[in-house]
Amino acid sequence: MERSPLNDAKVYPDGGELATHLGRVMPAWEALAAGLEALFGKACLEWRYYNDGQAWLCKVVHRKKTVCWVSIWERCFKVAFYFTEKNDRDIEALPIPSELKAAYRAHAPVGKLKPLVIVVKTKKSVEPVFVVATYKSGLK
Repeated sequence: MERSPLNDAKVYPDGGELATHLGRVMPAWEALAAGLEALFGKACLEWRYYNDGQAWLCKVVHRKKTVCWVSIWERCFKVAFYFTEKNDRDIEALPIPSELKAAYRAHAPVGKLKPLVIVVKTKKSVEPVFVVATYKSGLK
């Protein structure tokens, strides 16, 4: 099973560490961070090391509510949103690529939650993150 390269609890994922793993995807990370900061404010990104997954994850928070989780991989990052079944119709109506909607529909629930995961490799692929984050946070 693939593991995030950010798996050393002693190495905080600062800009240099992120650049090492993201490489050419770093501009997409910077666009994500800037866009989320514009939506939610400066303190919206919280990096923490989680022992259960043995990796660093970035939690995106708006008014104490978790909007999404970001994990770093080699040459990409993944943004995961979690929704209940009652959100299914709204997800279908969002202006995001049909492939994301299809993947969401196909994903089995994890408990009562279904994940919508966006894999980001380019600045252009960050745009759906902002659409879903706006919906999830209730900023519509």
